[in-house]
Amino acid sequence: MSSDNNHTSKNAMAAAATYVRSAADTSTRPKSKKELRAEKKAAKKAAAAAAASTNNDDEAKKNTLPTKDDEIREQKYRLKKERRQQQLKERQKEFLRSKKERQKKRKARELHAISGGLDPAALMVAKKERLEEERKNKKAKRFEEKQTKKRQKKEQKDALEESKFFFGKDMDVYNKVFNGGSGEQDEEEEGVRTLEMGVKYKDVTIGKGPTVVTDNSLLTVMYKLKSGKGILIDSSKRFVFRVGRGNVIRGWDIGVIGMKVGGTRKLIVPPKAGYQGRDIGAGPGALLYFDITVLSCA
Repeated sequence: MSSDNNHTSKNAMAAAATYVRSAADTSTRPKSKKELRAEKKAAKKAAAAAAASTNNDDEAKKNTLPTKDDEIREQKYRLKKERRQQQLKERQKEFLRSKKERQKKRKARELHAISGGLDPAALMVAKKERLEEERKNKKAKRFEEKQTKKRQKKEQKDALEESKFFFGKDMDVYNKVFNGGSGEQDEEEEGVRTLEMGVKYKDVTIGKGPTVVTDNSLLTVMYKLKSGKGILIDSSKRFVFRVGRGNVIRGWDIGVIGMKVGGTRKLIVPPKAGYQGRDIGAGPGALLYFDITVLSCA
């Protein structure tokens, strides 16, 4: 038993001596693999402890300052809100567009119903054609008015020439008769008389009847009305009227006074004693030329 104890103590002493020797030789000898593994494990533990402390610091910072993730989330929220507003605007535009389209269709249906089933496009074309036709008509009307004025001037000129031929003398005699000349002897020689309101007459045939036409006489006459160009405008083989009662134009009431049955008289009636400015076929304001024959007088 004692021998065993002595052996154990010897072994312990030998191990201690070996450990001391190895510790003394550590600075000089190379490290073994076991030592290197131990150092690596210690370095890993130190790194893990440092990382843990860093994480703790990051958590503290997260609790106090916004992180990059927070900024990203904020930006996503803002973009989502903008997209939502844009979608609302687009929906509103679409609603307004559809509303206008419905109104347009409703008007088209109403127009279709009013027009008796005609196509609105065809109606628009018809409207344009009608406006174009009205424009052409106005243009033609203006052209016709110009032509009418020219024709009236020409008719007046022709009337002067015809009046000259009608009285069978030169222009001097004509001017004295129609322009108020004072040559009464010339008028008597030509058989032309000027009455009130500018009515002029010439007896072609003197009547043989005993009765002289006076105011309020009941006459039956035959007459012809011509324009300044000699164109026949109106005529009658038997026309009955009472003198001075407004049955006929004022020029007749003035011009037939003094005639006898069977007599024929040429009357030249100015507008103021005739139809004023109305156009009855000779032109507005033209002189009227009548051939009147008295058939009976009562």
